[in-house]
Amino acid sequence: MTEISQVVSPFQAILDFENSRGIPPGWVNHSISTSGLDGSWQKLEKGSIPLNADFFKGFKADLSNESRWRTYYARHLARSRKENLSDAAEETAFQVPPVPDIDAEWLYWEMMRVARTPDPHMYPALKRLRAIADTSEGRLLVCALSNTSIFPPGHPYHDSGTPDGKQHLELRGMFDVFISSAHVGMRKPDEEIYRYTVTRIHELAKTKYGGEDEGVKPEDIVFLDDIGANLRTAKGLGMQTIKVTLGQADKAVVELEKLMGLELRGGSRARL
Repeated sequence: MTEISQVVSPFQAILDFENSRGIPPGWVNHSISTSGLDGSWQKLEKGSIPLNADFFKGFKADLSNESRWRTYYARHLARSRKENLSDAAEETAFQVPPVPDIDAEWLYWEMMRVARTPDPHMYPALKRLRAIADTSEGRLLVCALSNTSIFPPGHPYHDSGTPDGKQHLELRGMFDVFISSAHVGMRKPDEEIYRYTVTRIHELAKTKYGGEDEGVKPEDIVFLDDIGANLRTAKGLGMQTIKVTLGQADKAVVELEKLMGLELRGGSRARL
């Protein structure tokens, strides 16, 4: 079984935004990841709050937290100057630039726009995996475990009649199992959503391949992700993992080919 992402990472939108505004790269991701369970982003991805004006207000507040900004800026100075963190922290205790003023609503929708763009390396690999799974006698399931949000009713992203909407229906249709965090009330990197996903895949394998089939165990899974924390949870459960580094998805496809013994970058050869 393979878990694979087929679209461009929203991290690209974040990096482009930070570079265009002169914001130290990584600040937005740091702010989101360190907001904890009470962070607006975390709540949205668990489906516990709606995607509305209150979310954007809370998201902006998380991105404007001065304490987290001081901590991050000290690390940024230490890295950029190649000096000790203690020296950088001492400097930022007295002098630090203002917290970046970020239009949280604009940034969110830009992330969603970019994240709906098929990745030029992963999407073709996904299509070949789907074709192999559909034609092979071997046991191959193609699944997705995604941190998501639920778009408001009537939003264009819900419209299956548009080219964009049709494309994303096609994308989701390529998966045997698709786990959406906002719909199940759990999110990566929490272990519970991984265990839930394994159970769903295990049940499908038993149904698809017959009652005598042993099903799926974590070690049967190849898990791809672009976030280290998500990969660590998967690895801790016994899954095989591949890091999809920003801008280097082609290397992840090569690694997946080697691990699975498949040709995913073109040509007609494919073996299990």
